[in-house]
Amino acid sequence: MTVCCGFHSVSLLGFNLTFNGSAITQDDAYNTIKTYLNTGSSAAPKCYSPTDPNLNSTAWFLNYIGVFITFVTIEDFDTFGSESTLQLFAVNPVNIKLFNFAGAPQNLTKRFTELIFLQNSNFLALMLPPHLQCFVPASAYSKLNESESVVVLGNLNQSCTNVDSEISSALASNIQIVSPGSITALGPQVTSLTTGQITKAPPSVILQSLSTLSSVSGWNFGQSLSIIQILITQNFQISNSDSLINLGSLVGGLPTQTLTAIPAQQVLTTSANPTFVTNMLTAPTIVQQIYVNKIIAVDMKPTELIVNVPDEMATEIPRNLLNFPTTGNQTLTALNINKKKWKPQQAVLFFDTVVNGLNNPDDLSEYVLQGFTCSRVQTFTKTKIQRLIRACRRRAGRRKVVLKETQLTCMWNNIKGESPQDFDNYPSDMLLYYSYTNIQQTNCRSYFIETGRADFSVLSSTLDGRKVDLLNNAKKCLNIKGTQLSRDNVEVLGNMACTLDENYIQSSDSYILEKLKNCNDFSDQQITAMETVICSGNTTYGNPSTWTEKTLEQLDILPLYLTENFWKHISTRNKSTFLKKFMKRLRANKTMKRKLKKLFKECTMSLRSKRSTVNACPDSLGNITQVTISNDAFPFGYDTTTFNHCLSTQVVMDNLASLTEKVDDDDMQKVILEKLHQAYPKGLSDQQVQVLGSVSRVASMEQINKWNITTVDTLAALMDNGNGEWDSAKAKVIVTKFLSAGNSLGASELNSIGGPNLCALDLSVLQGIRNDSLRDADALEITSCSSAHKKAFFAVAEIAFPINFVQTRATADQLTSYQLIQTYLGGANITYIRSLSRVNISMDINTFIGLDSAVVQALSVSEVSGLLGSNLNDLKTFENNTVVQNWVSKQLQSELDKLGIGLTGGRVDSNTTPMIINTATTITNTTSGQSRGTYPAPLLFLFGLLFIAVQM
Repeated sequence: MTVCCGFHSVSLLGFNLTFNGSAITQDDAYNTIKTYLNTGSSAAPKCYSPTDPNLNSTAWFLNYIGVFITFVTIEDFDTFGSESTLQLFAVNPVNIKLFNFAGAPQNLTKRFTELIFLQNSNFLALMLPPHLQCFVPASAYSKLNESESVVVLGNLNQSCTNVDSEISSALASNIQIVSPGSITALGPQVTSLTTGQITKAPPSVILQSLSTLSSVSGWNFGQSLSIIQILITQNFQISNSDSLINLGSLVGGLPTQTLTAIPAQQVLTTSANPTFVTNMLTAPTIVQQIYVNKIIAVDMKPTELIVNVPDEMATEIPRNLLNFPTTGNQTLTALNINKKKWKPQQAVLFFDTVVNGLNNPDDLSEYVLQGFTCSRVQTFTKTKIQRLIRACRRRAGRRKVVLKETQLTCMWNNIKGESPQDFDNYPSDMLLYYSYTNIQQTNCRSYFIETGRADFSVLSSTLDGRKVDLLNNAKKCLNIKGTQLSRDNVEVLGNMACTLDENYIQSSDSYILEKLKNCNDFSDQQITAMETVICSGNTTYGNPSTWTEKTLEQLDILPLYLTENFWKHISTRNKSTFLKKFMKRLRANKTMKRKLKKLFKECTMSLRSKRSTVNACPDSLGNITQVTISNDAFPFGYDTTTFNHCLSTQVVMDNLASLTEKVDDDDMQKVILEKLHQAYPKGLSDQQVQVLGSVSRVASMEQINKWNITTVDTLAALMDNGNGEWDSAKAKVIVTKFLSAGNSLGASELNSIGGPNLCALDLSVLQGIRNDSLRDADALEITSCSSAHKKAFFAVAEIAFPINFVQTRATADQLTSYQLIQTYLGGANITYIRSLSRVNISMDINTFIGLDSAVVQALSVSEVSGLLGSNLNDLKTFENNTVVQNWVSKQLQSELDKLGIGLTGGRVDSNTTPMIINTATTITNTTSGQSRGTYPAPLLFLFGLLFIAVQM
């Protein structure tokens, strides 16, 4: 009792206390209070007893925390007593006033506000101070009428930094008929209106409120589409720069047909408006492509289009237009190119132009540097090439220069003669291809520190053995025995942790988990090992019984990969709270759909088993509404059965885009489609099909046949590879339906469909592609196509990208044409490839391996040498590749020896007498570090005699 009185006095005096000559601080005072009040969260709060007149006050927070509320963390709060008792305190007006104090942590204020409504679900939200209204549960706001909602909206828009999406949706759902007044009241929260509410609003209201609607960010694609369609039906003319700019944040819903009809000069005018360009960057890729094409139409000269096209949208400039002249102000051209964002397939075309225009390689942007190829640097001096390679190094304040394996091996081939030891001056990924014998042992630790920053997934399956070699060499360097890695070992190895098997993960210092957070993916065995370590309780994350939402946040990206064995330790409440933030982050980062599907399955497995027999929507869940869907954790808490029972057809119709954006589970997606087709038995419109997202992938052939696919917008939306891969048969049906609507495969259509899906089409369709369409398209990835399909593509590409084979030394134009046609060379015939071998284009090894197998086998050693040029050393590096092995086995060893790269395995020349070796000879595979075989000298002697006998 005496102690409680003391704390009561301290909490009231607070900052007015002075400690003369004392080292005690306000933090010290709070820590003393916190330590005493800590009950471990399960017991009744200290200094409170409902039966003691001196301790029965529910003004507990004011009495014992007072102004020290700014020091309280959410973790501290949960130790002050059981939730049921803290709820009693929450509804006390003096405590409410205390928590309205602006200095209180936001998550603490939110927790306190939740307790108010747990104690009294009918507590009137309007009675709370405006600051606390920011954290009222959405369920409480759903009980308000429209006029009350308008009042709250005014408070929220003034008092809250970021209004929770559920709160916005709850208040928006109370709007019965959308009016100019309600749109104004909603303000930034207007994006919480459902598509159903928007389409049911009087069209004149939408038109009248355009200035408000277009100034708010956060519209989903379905909402933008609906609003734009309403504007068009109201004869809103989208025909010039002003009307385009007036669309503001709604421009993502603009049909490409409408955009195409606007005069090019008017479209160009909008590119000078930074806000409009920012809005355009949120539009579907197909809309951005058409927008850029309109700008280009004003002036197609390369030097002009790079000025006219906005920097962030240069990725949509067709490749064939990027052949810059070698005359004029080269420095100005290089500077204009260098400030823009580019795709790698574009950057390879003008890499040398920018390098020649700028003196310092360190001034090159990461987007230009990703265009480094042996084809473009072969005319540069060795010193210049080395400076360009160093320019790709890791640098503070700049995004990583992302390079492919063939670019990295090209770099290594250009510097291996010098064997530099200053590893941090070179790209970390390139170091994966370094020959370890060139590393001075005194520098091996610094080598592995820098290699530890590399992306090990860049190594192809052919060179997978390098991962083993790197690990073995690292163990020798760091004197590591067995599979147990110390914290220092783990720190040095860095991203090499991503390549380690389950034995290393389980045996090593738990700090390895921090390095595993950098990995792109894991095997099932690695995941099991991680879970074993995490669940052991011997990590910084503590015992599973103590895990909270904060624990999940500290694990960073790892929860994406963990299984039910991990998730079973997390309470439903903590899962829900965590997923609300985590799923939003994953969607923003465009996480692969297969990973999202697996995450949902694993973290809801226990719920599925509990509710498998439910035959109606449980009261504990309630019917799915726009408020439910607005929760970023949705559909967590539901299994397929409850999802089906709780989701009405009307809600699907009104919230289609929101549903398809958040539901990743295959079975739930099928439920959405089934209800959608129940609502529209005659089929879905183009507009509805455009917002299906990944849900489209689970559609049956019968359902697809009822879809309208008449515009390129619809085709592009369906073919978006971010929503997952298509079954080839379904992809064929979709494209066929599009073509049957009177459309053709132009450049935009080819870009939208993408290479793999084009492989599903009939040969006759591919043969009908115009050469100008392929010329203006992106580099299509067709490696998965059949040989016949590749040949059909090449027949068109050969006309679209002609190469002048008269010149025997590669010119800039020849290199450009080669790099434009490069992805289609898998269908080239032997005559064409032999012609290429005479113009010094330095073909990369992946392109060589991708050639028609019959063509490769028909090439001579000198022809392959001419093809690969400065990439010739990669024949040795990739000697374990099947294509390379087959080609090598058909060549005379004496011819292979002329290459001077140590390539073995060829045929023995009939005119060559076998050499008799007195000691055992070992043929070593330098790529994987594994021996091909050791043959004793007597056996070699017998082989020689047998060979001579056969020749006689």
